[in-house]
Order: sequence, then structure tokens, then C-alpha cells
Amino acid sequence: MKSFLFYDIETSGLNPAFDQVLTFACIRTDLSLTELSREVITVQLRPDIVPSPGAFLTHGLTPEELETGIVEYQAALKIHKLFNTPESISIGYNSLGFDDEFLRFLFYRNLLDPYSHQFAHGCSRMDMLPVAAVYYLFCSQALSWPVLEGGKPSLKLEHLSRENKFVVSGKAHEAMADVEALLSLSRKFAAQKEIWEYVLGFFDKRKDVKRIAGLKNAVYVENNRFELGLMVSVSFGAKMNYIAPVIHIGGSIPYKNQTLWIRLDQEGLLDGTDEDHGIYDLFVIRKRPGDQVFVLPCLDRFMEKLTPGARSASKKNLSLIKGDSELFIKTASYHKSFRYPEIPDIDPDAGLYEKGFFSPGEKQEIARFHQSDEKNRKKVCGTFKSARGTTLAQRILARNFNHTLSPPHEFSSHMARLSGEGDHQVKGYKNDVKFTCAHGLAEIEQIEAKEGLDPASQKMLAWLKRHIVELSASFAEPF
Repeated sequence: MKSFLFYDIETSGLNPAFDQVLTFACIRTDLSLTELSREVITVQLRPDIVPSPGAFLTHGLTPEELETGIVEYQAALKIHKLFNTPESISIGYNSLGFDDEFLRFLFYRNLLDPYSHQFAHGCSRMDMLPVAAVYYLFCSQALSWPVLEGGKPSLKLEHLSRENKFVVSGKAHEAMADVEALLSLSRKFAAQKEIWEYVLGFFDKRKDVKRIAGLKNAVYVENNRFELGLMVSVSFGAKMNYIAPVIHIGGSIPYKNQTLWIRLDQEGLLDGTDEDHGIYDLFVIRKRPGDQVFVLPCLDRFMEKLTPGARSASKKNLSLIKGDSELFIKTASYHKSFRYPEIPDIDPDAGLYEKGFFSPGEKQEIARFHQSDEKNRKKVCGTFKSARGTTLAQRILARNFNHTLSPPHEFSSHMARLSGEGDHQVKGYKNDVKFTCAHGLAEIEQIEAKEGLDPASQKMLAWLKRHIVELSASFAEPF
């Protein structure tokens, strides 16, 4: 039976490859949004995680709460099973921009399929944040929309919940309270049946691709056809009404699931050039089927939602494109062929995109690992032929069951680098680095310099400072 799995997470920081999920909450409903079950999972803080003070001040999770949780490996198994229950449609709020990537890396480093919940066994995913933008634009009667000081609208879940008096069991940024607010919001949207059915189609990959293929407005540049559309994205901001005119410049050659788009509402869009490559210096939006960016046709009832400035800039930029068609064609060709550079010395935890799917051989080794009891997992690790499988499996044991073995040298080295005092930091897939003790203490110092901290925040910062100082001392001798 098809069901919706509404969920939310709270995390130790903002880096999906390196930070961890600390609480996971979900409510499963039928397609009529009637609740079937709910669950909350609390996760212990891993020994190789330096907590972000900003994150902890936001969600307020205390060390006492985290100590009652289960280890990350056990949590990953439970969450993966929930998401991969056949016919599950997982739904979050800004989940495709944040939560879903956190879960992919959680599954990956714990040797679980990071993508199966997106397509296998009738499973799929949705994000209610871009849906809220569509309702704000085209079905405003569905909700009471919050307006902040200065007249700026807000699509934040906590503001929507407060404005519409949703009944929740806790405060904002508590995982279950946010899930309850998300479900209440979805019920409001679903009451407008026609638009509800329409927006659900944006998350159906086949429908999404078909809609884009059916765009009828286009311009011709040197006999090349470029479709025109309207893109809805919260990232465009309230000032632009969350909608922008775009031109489709084609599909990515190395990444077959990406279509490429350029916003036309930018003043000075074509003023700059990238002299190294001889192309326009502009930003290209990369859209995947069924993601959180929606493309609409250029119908009058949709076009009227554009700001006057967006209309004017779009008309001007289309004229400039036709005026220097050769440079535009070269720019489009460059971006269609663009391939992300490989990051040298990327940490194994961050290797999801670079290393790709687990091979059939790796899957067999992984299955033996999961099926083994705790006493035999170290022995199973020794039989792995896959280098990344070996490393990830050893890290699982060191992080979750460190009393059962001495950590491998690789993980001890990983821990030692988290003090942040040396030059050898843990590198991520965006050429970023893992949050270190030095980062954490510097952030605490910046926060403490501000006035008006309440007693709860002061208490949290005091614990974080003690915890991070202790971590820094232990990283020299992790075990």
C-alpha cells in the first residue's frame, strides 16, 4: 500500500558528508493523510564529531538527551528500513536541499544503498518547501501567509506553523514538532485537490521530464532552438516572488540526468566574460528530474507573477543573446560539456559521488557484514576485496563498537586531524573540510562576544566548550 512518510532531522552541523543525524522523527500516513504510525530515533554523538555550536543552539539537544540514544549504525539501519518500506513516498521540508543529502551520506558510510529510497520498490520522495512556493503564488487562499517586519513574506515552516496555529507537541526545531507542523501544512494543501495533484507531478520524474519536453515557447540562436520557461525556486527569494524566467540551454553530457538553465531576470547577466574559457561569466542552474526546482510553461497566468524588473531584464537579455549569438552558443556548449573536477585526497566518508554506486561484488561483501553478529564483523572486514568497503566497514566498527577492537591506523589518523591544529585537514567532496575543534572553539568565542545570550544558551555553550576541549585532547590519543 502506498504511504507518505513525513520526516525531519536535527544534525550536529551543516555538512552532509561529515556531520551526523542526531534525531530523526517521522509520521507515516495513508494517501488521505490519515496517520498510521510515528517514531522518534535519537542518535548518540559519534566520537569523531565536533559539534557545531550554531547547530546546537538552534535545536537545543542536550548531552543527557543524546546519551539515551542508539549508535549511528543502528540508527542508519532503522531509518533505511523506514524509507525503503515498499511504496513509501518520503516527504520533508527543504528535504531535497538538505535532509535527503544528509541521509544519503548516512546510508553510504554505513554501507547501505544511498539511493534506493528514491526509486526502488515503488519508493519516491517529495519536498513540501517548493510546493509552498507554488501555493503562495497560485493558490494563496490555502493558507494564512506570514509577513515579517518590513513586509517581507516568509516560507519558513516555523512561521507558517505559528501563523496558521498548527497544533504541535514541542517547540520549533524539535524533530517531531516539525513533522507535525509539516503534516498539518500538507493537509491544508491537499484540501485544494486540483493544484495538489498538479504539484505532486513535479516529483514524478517521468511527468517532470515530459512537462519540460512540452515547453512551447522558444528562441532561435543561430538556428539552435532554446526553450523558454518559468522556474519556481525558493532560492530566488521573496523579492523576486520565488519565480524567474529561464532559458534551457540543453542537457549535461557527462551527467545525463541534469538539464541546464540560465536565469534571464538578472541585470548585467551578460556583462562579464570568463577570459580563461572565452565564455560569458554566468551561473547555470542544474536541474534533475523530480527535484526541488519546478519548471512551468510561459502561460499568461504564470507570467503575471513575474516582477516588472524580471520582465524587463528578461527582454533585454534575450535581445543581447541574439546580438552575440556566437558567444552564447560557445557558453552553452562549455557548460553542457563541463565535468566537476576530482578532489584529490577526498576522505572516504565523502566519496559517495566520486566513487559512485556500490558494485555487485561490493554488495555481496556488504551483505555479509550486515548479516554477521557483532563479534564476527571484524573478521568479515578482513575478507573484503573492496578498498572503500574495508575502510567504511572498519570505521563503522570504530565509531559504534570501539570496545570490541583496536581502531585501524587509518581511523586513528582521521581522528588526530580533527584537532584542527595541523595542516592536514579532512577534505570533503566540495573541496571543503570537516569541522574541527579549532573551528568549534572559534565559533563559540564569536557567539559569546554577542550580547543578550539567555541562560539556556550560556549553559549549552559552556558544555560545548568543555566537550570540544576534551575532544581536542583525546584526538592526539584517540583510544
